[in-house]
Amino acid sequence: MKKSQTTSNTSYDVGYRKPPRANQFRKGQTGNPRGRTPGGENLLSEFSRYVSRSVKINDGGKIRTVTIAQAVIMKNINAAMKSQLAMGNVFRLAEASGEFVDRTDAKQVGRPIAVPIRSKNMEEFLAEFGRKIEDE
Repeated sequence: MKKSQTTSNTSYDVGYRKPPRANQFRKGQTGNPRGRTPGGENLLSEFSRYVSRSVKINDGGKIRTVTIAQAVIMKNINAAMKSQLAMGNVFRLAEASGEFVDRTDAKQVGRPIAVPIRSKNMEEFLAEFGRKIEDE
């Protein structure tokens, strides 16, 4: 049951997913005018954008360009040589990044998702489905 609406000499059917022309959004108008503001970021995206910026550091007489995250890690490692507290920070960072996991121990790493099966020849494969290789 469709209703017909005539506007400016054109016929337009009103129904499911076809609102009346008067109730449709105007060109350039959004359906959610008070929605999320463009460019709004959360704390994690702001942090990752900030630490990925480049800075210049003096590394043994050489000027190097590294990210802020790399500079902070290098500063912590250098401080760990002098302070027990800084050494604890480096060990916590290494543990959080998974550096202390023994990759050969299945209890720590986990078992493989797929276990490879023995490859079959054509006769064994077809025998599973009740078929045989026909000689020509």
